[in-house]
Amino acid sequence: MKVKQLIVGFNHTNCYLVTCEETSEAVVIDPDLREGEDKEILADTAQQGLKLRYIINTHAHIDHIGGNGVLKKATGAEILIQERDALLLTEPWLMFVPPCPACGGRELSLEIMKEQERATAKCLQCGLTLEAVASPPADRILHDGDLIKAGALKLEVIHTPGHSEGSISLYCQSENIVFSGDTLFAGRVGSTGQAFSSFKDMVQSFKKLMKLPEHTIVYPGHGEKTTIGKENETTPTFEFNRALRTIF
Repeated sequence: MKVKQLIVGFNHTNCYLVTCEETSEAVVIDPDLREGEDKEILADTAQQGLKLRYIINTHAHIDHIGGNGVLKKATGAEILIQERDALLLTEPWLMFVPPCPACGGRELSLEIMKEQERATAKCLQCGLTLEAVASPPADRILHDGDLIKAGALKLEVIHTPGHSEGSISLYCQSENIVFSGDTLFAGRVGSTGQAFSSFKDMVQSFKKLMKLPEHTIVYPGHGEKTTIGKENETTPTFEFNRALRTIF
């Protein structure tokens, strides 16, 4: 198994190209690809003769799905997402509700351009502007415990709601790796201040991930990788309120 990390999009999202080296089948996780950023992934797949089987979204926030459309068009790969976030793929602007993720302001201006399959939101207090690009609908709906197979690569779906209702982590037991999306980062957990998020669910999801072996490597949706053992020591449940002040 080979993992290539790309930092992409307006929010410096970690996008992962995960390859089964035995069969050259591959998956992409969380491709928020802006103009031109798809070229590196497509060049890799072409140069290495890879077959891109799946585009997997750990959740449907705009900084994790922006490249779904361009990759699907270029490769025919299927889009996979957990059932509770599936609607947000085609209508990601449903996330654009107060409070503002930057300042907490409750006055937002929203412009939806359905024909262009995109929308723009602006906070009238701090000026933060966000653009959402709609994704094609999901080809496959995921549930807790599902296995995603690409060649010899096997990723187990762990439903880890909290940051969003349909957030998932992807666990590869044979490689001691988990892709945690925006549920778990190095030193903290994801925020629970957005629409459809839940502090209570985040606590339970954290506890679920902490049951993985301590040596499991965590590849998060933003920032540096870590391990389950390290986070079990440094991110105790009682410190979760710190996450409410983060933007991810």
